[in-house]
Amino acid sequence: MNEKNKNEGVPQKLSERVIWLRKERGFNQQEAAKALAINYSTYQNIEYGRNKPNSENARKIVDLYGCTLEWLLSGTGQPFSLTRDQSAVPDFPPEDFVLVRQVRGQISAGGGLSPDNAVDLMLAFRKDWITRKGKPENMSLIKVQGDSMEPTLLSGDLVLVDHNKTSIAPQGGIYAISINHEIMIKRVQILFPEGRLRIISDNKQYEPIEAPADHVRVNGKVIWYGRELER
Repeated sequence: MNEKNKNEGVPQKLSERVIWLRKERGFNQQEAAKALAINYSTYQNIEYGRNKPNSENARKIVDLYGCTLEWLLSGTGQPFSLTRDQSAVPDFPPEDFVLVRQVRGQISAGGGLSPDNAVDLMLAFRKDWITRKGKPENMSLIKVQGDSMEPTLLSGDLVLVDHNKTSIAPQGGIYAISINHEIMIKRVQILFPEGRLRIISDNKQYEPIEAPADHVRVNGKVIWYGRELER
């Protein structure tokens, strides 16, 4: 598609450019607000032209849709950079993917940091894969910190936590748990018949601990992890 045809009908008002970007991606308003991690009413006000996006929200729009900031704010130039337009990445239909939020903060693999509820970014997963695991709206991505789960999980890994899975499976598994208000990633097993929990670090330098089940809050089960090969 040449640039002349591609930019036919591209609007001149900022609010209309936001609508155009959303429709290009195939989102409705609610889907766009969720993907951008912008309050729904705030997003509506942007589309209706009542308010302009602040610098943070403008950057979110640019990052999600891949448009240039200059074009978004002023309508100057082309919507997308030449690098983006010439990309060989296939254009998958948006309905084939689900966006999962990565919450800001880190979960300690040793014991420590509780993530806040702010959204850091959104990561796309294929819908046919993630819906076999559970409900994506009840999942979040959190960054791991610490070495206690090595070699299984390394510091900096992203873990996908299903917050619906709060019961420890009979065979155990890796869970996000809270003890004394500290959130951590650990391998957890049920000790029968007493029903206590054995909390295990995969790193053998750390000794397992045991705790009564009612002293441990299970925030969800880790069902996937991602890792950068170079950091």
